[in-house]
Amino acid sequence: MAATPTTLSRVFQIPPELTEHTLTLCHPRDVESFSQTCRKARRLVYGSPDQYLWRQLFLLFPFDDPRLISSPFQEDGQFNWRKELHRRMEAQLIACRTSSTPEDLLKAIETFISVVQSAAPVTWGHERVPSPNLLWVVEVLQSTNMLRYLPLLFSEEGNQSLARLRAYLALTLDEYDDDDVEGKERLKSIRTRSRCQVYDLRNYHQDNEWGPFNIIAGEVDWTHIESIINVVSMNLSDRLNDWPDTRPRYGLEATRAYSAPGTTSLATGDWAGVEGHWRRYVCFMDYRDLFAFNYGNRGHGQRDGTYFDTPHFEEAMRLIELKLTLIDAQTIPEVYTLGRFPDSPYKHYPTLYFTGSSWGIKGNEATVVGSVTMSEGGVVRWRFASIANSHIQWSSEGVQIGGIASAFGIIGTWTGVHHDHGDPVGPFWLYKVEDDHPIYMRTLVNN
Repeated sequence: MAATPTTLSRVFQIPPELTEHTLTLCHPRDVESFSQTCRKARRLVYGSPDQYLWRQLFLLFPFDDPRLISSPFQEDGQFNWRKELHRRMEAQLIACRTSSTPEDLLKAIETFISVVQSAAPVTWGHERVPSPNLLWVVEVLQSTNMLRYLPLLFSEEGNQSLARLRAYLALTLDEYDDDDVEGKERLKSIRTRSRCQVYDLRNYHQDNEWGPFNIIAGEVDWTHIESIINVVSMNLSDRLNDWPDTRPRYGLEATRAYSAPGTTSLATGDWAGVEGHWRRYVCFMDYRDLFAFNYGNRGHGQRDGTYFDTPHFEEAMRLIELKLTLIDAQTIPEVYTLGRFPDSPYKHYPTLYFTGSSWGIKGNEATVVGSVTMSEGGVVRWRFASIANSHIQWSSEGVQIGGIASAFGIIGTWTGVHHDHGDPVGPFWLYKVEDDHPIYMRTLVNN
């Protein structure tokens, strides 16, 4: 029923503080509708300089309180509660529409990414308390199926943003029932596309540092990151009986800063949560398959996705266990020849250097040496090499998914350290575990 002049006059007989408080219990869209009834209503909703009403609407929606999040990458100035709430409500409306322009879809996707990035970090004693920001994003995307049938956005910027959001979600919204034929086909298509991206040797060269980066300004290539996550996670799904209690955490909650085990109270100087125990999954193709896929063989053309459907094809996966410690930059061994990250411009996040041991198949032990840096825009990068018998063998380039010390971990690629023509290449997923996490590889050393 539309508000009548009599009804409105009665509303404004109530003290404005009480009316304002009552409005905080309404949905933001209802508050906006109320503001359009008369000038007094508009002044009440939009005229307050302290934005009390919009701050309460934002926090009671609920969303994470941005005042509790300290980051050098946030925009300076006072938080605009009304503007940000409007932006999120608009993104939800776009997600609910059956047809939206690519420009609107991109706007919504970038809003969802922003909401994920502004989720409150995990704090000690509240490790199991979920983030309202992330609950909202999941609820909107699940209820609308926006991403399931979303086409490419026909622009590099749009596709990078879409891939970034999908990388954060890590296929958690792509699950299907046993009788869902369409769902199975969709995942099969995603897997083929992701393998084609990950194992295409043209995607690794000096200009992108042989990692999941774009040539321009060294920015993260989120389509490549998403493909790596898809490849590794689906390989793990095929191996339910292999190391069943050793699996990375994934999904939006795993992207929160300091959600990795033991990182809510980090040691001074270890801002990235480097020190401790880690697990790493690496995947790779048989070299003959890698060569045949890239250069054509066995009845298939170059980089033909149907190659992965042939009966003989098999993708290998290995579990590696690591224990890392920080070291001074001056103590890095001479055998480590990878390029060093430039000094960090952020005083709270200096470039870190580490070493440690890794145990792989048959308990083989190697030394790991590397570094971690905070790049522009708040993306944490990892670079490290494996050294065995005093010889450097493999190099790895990775990106932390989500916030600092996230449980999601580091996603990246490995290849031969000298980057010779024809060197193998593959994806990896590195994540931190509790000190008492089950071990498999190291037990082989003593057997």
